[in-house]
Amino acid sequence: MRIEQARRSDLAGIRWLLEYEHLPASDLTESALERFLVCRDEKGVVGAVGLELYDDVALLRSLVVDRDMRGEGLGIRLTEAAESLAHRLGAASIYLLTTTAEEFFRRRGYRIVARAEAPAAIQSTTEFSRLCPSSAVLMVKP
Repeated sequence: MRIEQARRSDLAGIRWLLEYEHLPASDLTESALERFLVCRDEKGVVGAVGLELYDDVALLRSLVVDRDMRGEGLGIRLTEAAESLAHRLGAASIYLLTTTAEEFFRRRGYRIVARAEAPAAIQSTTEFSRLCPSSAVLMVKP
Protein backbone atom coordinates (compact mmCIF):
# COMPACT_ATOMS: atom_id res chain seq x y z
CA MET A 1 0.00 0.00 0.00
CA ARG A 2 1.18 3.46 -0.89
CA ILE A 3 1.15 6.47 1.38
CA GLU A 4 0.16 9.65 -0.42
CA GLN A 5 -1.27 13.09 0.11
CA ALA A 6 -4.92 13.09 1.13
CA ARG A 7 -7.54 14.15 -1.38
CA ARG A 8 -10.80 15.97 -0.67
CA SER A 9 -12.63 12.71 -1.23
CA ASP A 10 -10.69 11.21 1.72
CA LEU A 11 -12.14 13.64 4.27
CA ALA A 12 -15.15 11.52 5.24
CA GLY A 13 -13.02 8.38 5.57
CA ILE A 14 -10.42 10.12 7.72
CA ARG A 15 -13.10 11.61 9.95
CA TRP A 16 -14.83 8.25 10.30
CA LEU A 17 -11.60 6.50 11.34
CA LEU A 18 -10.74 9.23 13.84
CA GLU A 19 -14.20 9.28 15.39
CA TYR A 20 -14.31 5.48 15.55
CA GLU A 21 -11.07 5.56 17.54
CA HIS A 22 -12.30 8.45 19.72
CA LEU A 23 -9.72 10.89 18.34
CA PRO A 24 -10.37 14.58 17.62
CA ALA A 25 -11.91 15.20 14.23
CA SER A 26 -14.18 18.21 14.70
CA ASP A 27 -11.62 20.70 13.39
CA LEU A 28 -10.66 18.66 10.34
CA THR A 29 -11.52 20.58 7.18
CA GLU A 30 -10.74 20.24 3.49
CA SER A 31 -8.00 22.85 3.80
CA ALA A 32 -6.31 20.81 6.56
CA LEU A 33 -5.97 17.93 4.11
CA GLU A 34 -3.12 19.78 2.43
CA ARG A 35 -0.78 18.28 5.03
CA PHE A 36 -2.52 14.94 5.61
CA LEU A 37 -1.16 11.66 4.37
CA VAL A 38 -3.32 8.59 3.83
CA CYS A 39 -3.12 4.97 2.92
CA ARG A 40 -6.05 3.41 1.07
CA ASP A 41 -7.22 -0.03 0.13
CA GLU A 42 -10.08 -1.01 -2.18
CA LYS A 43 -12.62 0.04 0.49
CA GLY A 44 -11.13 3.47 1.21
CA VAL A 45 -8.88 5.11 3.80
CA VAL A 46 -7.24 2.60 6.17
CA GLY A 47 -4.70 4.96 7.75
CA ALA A 48 -4.00 8.66 8.08
CA VAL A 49 -1.76 11.18 9.75
CA GLY A 50 -1.69 14.96 9.68
CA LEU A 51 0.72 17.80 10.23
CA GLU A 52 0.27 21.38 11.24
CA LEU A 53 3.31 23.54 10.54
CA TYR A 54 4.23 26.63 12.58
CA ASP A 55 7.51 28.17 11.41
CA ASP A 56 10.16 25.64 12.49
CA VAL A 57 7.92 23.40 14.62
CA ALA A 58 5.24 20.95 13.56
CA LEU A 59 2.34 19.28 15.31
CA LEU A 60 1.85 15.66 14.31
CA ARG A 61 -1.81 14.86 14.70
CA SER A 62 -4.49 12.35 13.95
CA LEU A 63 -2.38 9.25 13.44
CA VAL A 64 -4.93 6.51 12.96
CA VAL A 65 -4.88 3.02 11.48
CA ASP A 66 -7.92 0.85 10.81
CA ARG A 67 -8.12 -1.92 13.43
CA ASP A 68 -8.02 -4.60 10.74
CA MET A 69 -4.69 -3.22 9.47
CA ARG A 70 -2.86 -2.97 12.77
CA GLY A 71 0.28 -4.97 13.38
CA GLU A 72 1.46 -4.61 9.79
CA GLY A 73 3.68 -1.55 10.30
CA LEU A 74 1.32 0.96 8.73
CA GLY A 75 1.40 3.27 11.77
CA ILE A 76 5.20 3.29 11.64
CA ARG A 77 5.20 4.00 7.91
CA LEU A 78 2.69 6.83 8.30
CA THR A 79 4.68 8.37 11.16
CA GLU A 80 7.93 8.21 9.18
CA ALA A 81 6.25 9.75 6.14
CA ALA A 82 4.85 12.60 8.26
CA GLU A 83 8.23 13.19 9.87
CA SER A 84 9.89 13.30 6.46
CA LEU A 85 7.29 15.78 5.22
CA ALA A 86 7.74 17.95 8.32
CA HIS A 87 11.50 18.11 7.79
CA ARG A 88 11.09 18.90 4.07
CA LEU A 89 8.82 21.78 5.11
CA GLY A 90 11.49 23.13 7.49
CA ALA A 91 10.39 21.81 10.88
CA ALA A 92 13.24 21.28 13.32
CA SER A 93 11.01 19.70 15.98
CA ILE A 94 7.80 17.70 15.84
CA TYR A 95 5.35 17.77 18.75
CA LEU A 96 2.34 15.57 19.42
CA LEU A 97 -0.27 14.93 22.08
CA THR A 98 -1.39 11.43 22.97
CA THR A 99 -3.53 9.67 25.53
CA THR A 100 -2.96 6.13 24.26
CA ALA A 101 0.18 5.84 22.12
CA GLU A 102 2.97 7.07 24.38
CA GLU A 103 5.01 3.87 24.08
CA PHE A 104 4.57 3.72 20.29
CA PHE A 105 6.02 7.21 19.93
CA ARG A 106 8.72 6.66 22.55
CA ARG A 107 10.03 3.78 20.40
CA ARG A 108 10.15 6.22 17.48
CA GLY A 109 12.44 8.65 19.32
CA TYR A 110 9.90 11.00 20.91
CA ARG A 111 10.31 12.10 24.50
CA ILE A 112 7.82 13.46 27.00
CA VAL A 113 7.99 17.17 27.80
CA ALA A 114 5.92 19.26 30.17
CA ARG A 115 3.03 20.98 28.44
CA ALA A 116 4.33 24.32 29.69
CA GLU A 117 7.51 23.72 27.65
CA ALA A 118 5.66 23.63 24.35
CA PRO A 119 6.37 26.53 22.02
CA ALA A 120 3.66 29.20 22.00
CA ALA A 121 2.66 28.20 18.48
CA ILE A 122 1.92 24.64 19.62
CA GLN A 123 0.12 25.82 22.76
CA SER A 124 -2.16 27.98 20.63
CA THR A 125 -3.32 25.12 18.39
CA THR A 126 -6.90 23.93 18.67
CA GLU A 127 -5.69 20.42 19.43
CA PHE A 128 -3.51 21.60 22.34
CA SER A 129 -5.87 24.20 23.77
CA ARG A 130 -9.30 22.61 23.27
CA LEU A 131 -9.50 19.20 21.64
CA CYS A 132 -7.04 17.07 23.61
CA PRO A 133 -7.67 16.60 27.31
CA SER A 134 -5.23 18.12 29.78
CA SER A 135 -4.24 14.55 30.68
CA ALA A 136 -2.78 14.04 27.16
CA VAL A 137 0.98 13.55 27.15
CA LEU A 138 3.02 16.07 25.16
CA MET A 139 5.93 14.55 23.28
CA VAL A 140 8.61 15.98 21.01
CA LYS A 141 11.17 14.68 18.58
CA PRO A 142 14.00 17.02 17.76
